[in-house]
Amino acid sequence: MYKNLHFKIILILAVFTITLMSVIGAVLISSAFNFYSNDFMTQMEQAFDPMGNLAAELTGAFASDDFAARQNEILRAYSGVLGIDKYRDYFILDTNGNFLFGSASDGGESLEKTPNIISAISGKTGAHKSLRTSYIDYAARLSGENGNSVIICVKDSQDDVRSLSAMIFRITVQAMFFGMLAAIALSFFLAKAITEPIRTLTVGAQKIAEGKFDQSVNVKANDEIGALSETFNYMKDVLKGTLDEISGERRKFETLFLYLNDAVIAFDSFGGLMHINKMAKRLFHFDSAEGERFLSLFNFTQMIKLLNIDYRHIAEEYKERGTYSLSDVIYDGKALDIMLADFRYTENNAESHGVMCVIHDITERYELDKSRREFVADVSHELRTPIQCIRGAVETVLECPALPADMRDDFLHMAIDECDRMTRIVGDLLVLSRLDNRRTQWKVETFYMDDFMSRMYDIMSGEAKARSHTLVFDCAEGIPPVTADKEKLQQALINIISNSVKYTKNGGRIEVSAVAEQNGVLIIVRDNGMGIPKEDIPRLFERFYRVEKARTSDAGGTGLGLAITKEIIDAHGGEIWVESELGKGTSTYVRIPYECALPAPETGEK
Repeated sequence: MYKNLHFKIILILAVFTITLMSVIGAVLISSAFNFYSNDFMTQMEQAFDPMGNLAAELTGAFASDDFAARQNEILRAYSGVLGIDKYRDYFILDTNGNFLFGSASDGGESLEKTPNIISAISGKTGAHKSLRTSYIDYAARLSGENGNSVIICVKDSQDDVRSLSAMIFRITVQAMFFGMLAAIALSFFLAKAITEPIRTLTVGAQKIAEGKFDQSVNVKANDEIGALSETFNYMKDVLKGTLDEISGERRKFETLFLYLNDAVIAFDSFGGLMHINKMAKRLFHFDSAEGERFLSLFNFTQMIKLLNIDYRHIAEEYKERGTYSLSDVIYDGKALDIMLADFRYTENNAESHGVMCVIHDITERYELDKSRREFVADVSHELRTPIQCIRGAVETVLECPALPADMRDDFLHMAIDECDRMTRIVGDLLVLSRLDNRRTQWKVETFYMDDFMSRMYDIMSGEAKARSHTLVFDCAEGIPPVTADKEKLQQALINIISNSVKYTKNGGRIEVSAVAEQNGVLIIVRDNGMGIPKEDIPRLFERFYRVEKARTSDAGGTGLGLAITKEIIDAHGGEIWVESELGKGTSTYVRIPYECALPAPETGEK
C-alpha cells in the first residue's frame, strides 16, 4: 500500500502540515525567548545607565560606611524598575564575587559565578546572552571615589517565558492535529483527480508493450495530464514508425551478414555464439552434419583455439581499446586477417558487451609475399659460398709478391672488406628471412635487467672507447624480471647502440637507461650525435634504407640492423620508436613486456 500514489499524496500532505506547524511553533517559541531576553537586557541597560538616577544613588551610597546595606535598600526601592519578582532576583557582590546582599530567599546560595559576573569582576559590564543556560542575567560593577566597589547582578530564571512557550506548543499541536485531518480529507479528492488519468495512460502503455498500436488514449482535460496524454499518443505513432524502420534495417543487415564474402561471427558477453554467416560456417567446416552438431557447442574460446591464437597476447589491448587486429593467421592452409571488435547489445533489459569477429581471407597475397621472402632467402644462401671462395682466393693473392707491396695490400684489403660486408648482408638477410617465416628458434629465459644492462656495457664499452665516447648505463631499481629471448634482445640493443657509436662524433656521450613501467620495461638509448632528418624517421626500419644526409662517408652499415631490431622487438610483443633532432642527437625507445609471448617456429627449418 505504501507504494500507492494515493497513499503517497496523503503522506506528502500530512508531512507538509506537520513540518509547517512545527516550523511555525519553533519560530514562535524562539521569538518569545528572543523578545524576553532583549527586553530584559534593554531594561537593565536603561536601569543601570551611568547617567540615570539608580546609578547615581548607588554610587552615592559609597560615602557611608555600610555602603552595601545602603545599596540594598536602594535596590529594594527600585524593585519595580528592575522587575524584581518571584522569577527575578538581584544580588550585591564584592569584587571577588562573594555574596553581600540580595533579594533571593536562599541568601545567595543559588547564585553561581556566571560568565557575566566574571566579566564584571574583571571590570567589564556582563551583558551577554547565552543560549545554553536556563536563565538570563546582567552584572555591572560600580565604584566609588573612595575606592570601594561592588558588583550588582540581576538574574532571571525565565520560568515565565517557559510557561508561555508551553502554551504556544499546546496550541501548535492542536493546530497540527486539525490541519492533518483537513489534509487527509483533501488528499482523497486530489489523488483521485491525478491517479485516474494515470491509470488510463498505464492501460495504454500496456497495450503498446503488447504490440497493439491501433488504440489511442482518450484526452479528457486541457491541463498538464491532458498534454501528457496527447504526447503519449504522438509517441505511440513515432514508436510504431521507428519499429517498422528498425525491422526493415534488421532484415537488410541479416541479408548482408548472411551473404558477406568475409567470415563474420558474433559472440555474447559469455563467449557463446550469437550469429554466424555462411562464409564462417564454410571456414570452420560447419556445413556437414557433424559440423552442425559441433556448432551448437562453438564459442569464442573454441575459435581462438582453432586459429591457434594466444588469447593472453591480445586480451590486454582488446580490453583497453575495444578492438584488436591479427594479421597472417594460418588456419587450415589459409592465411587470414582477423579483426576483433567490441559491440553492445541488449539482453534481459540490460546492456551487454559482445565480440564481433571479422575474418578476411588473404591467402593469395600471403603466398605472394611468402614467395618473395623465400626468394631473398634462396639468393642469400646461393651468395654465401662464392663469397667464401673469393675471400680464400684474395687471401692467397696477398702472399704473391708479383705486385708492388703497397698496391697489392690496398687492393686485397679492399676486397676482403667488401667480402666481409657482403657476408654481413647475407647474414642479416638470413636473420630477417627466419623472422619473416617464423623459423627462428627462440631461447626463452627469465633474467633481471641489471644483469642484462651490465652485460651490454661490457660488450659495447670497447667499441665506445675506441671512438673516445662516454658510455653511461643506468638501470632503475626494482624492475621485475623479464621472460624473453635474452640473446636476441642483446642483438637488437647492440644494433641500436652501434648506430649511436657510429653516428656520433668522437668524444660524444651515449646514455642507456632502463625504467620499469606498468606492463613492461622501457629501454632508452640517447646520444648527442648528428641526429636524423625528420622526413627520414618514418623509414628508419625499412630494409636497406640508410640515411645518407648529414652522414660521414665512412660510417658503414648494411641498412638491415634496425630492420632486424624491429623484427625482434615485434616478435616479443614490444614497441620501438625513434625521436631525433638534426644536429642535436637521437633517442631510441624500446618497450619490452615482462612476459613475452614469442611465436612458435614453423616446421621445415633446415
